[in-house]
Amino acid sequence: MTNQSTIDKLIEIRLTTMADAFRSQLEDPKLKEVPFEDRFDMLVDIEFSSRKNNFLKSLIWNAVFDQPDVSIMDIKYTPGATH
Repeated sequence: MTNQSTIDKLIEIRLTTMADAFRSQLEDPKLKEVPFEDRFDMLVDIEFSSRKNNFLKSLIWNAVFDQPDVSIMDIKYTPGATH
């Protein structure tokens, strides 16, 4: 199996972030010295982080807030502040 067919299969099974990371690993000559297990761990971590971040973004996007214009920058931390 060629590297390109591996990348194509990763994309087909919707592991696009892992496919991009694998492509980057192939282009980085320093990573050729890194053991397989470590490189694979890196690929899995990148895909996992991407999916976790996308899930959190989805939750935030779909959240319904009572006051959507409120910002954390508006919090006053001084004693006796009302806003």
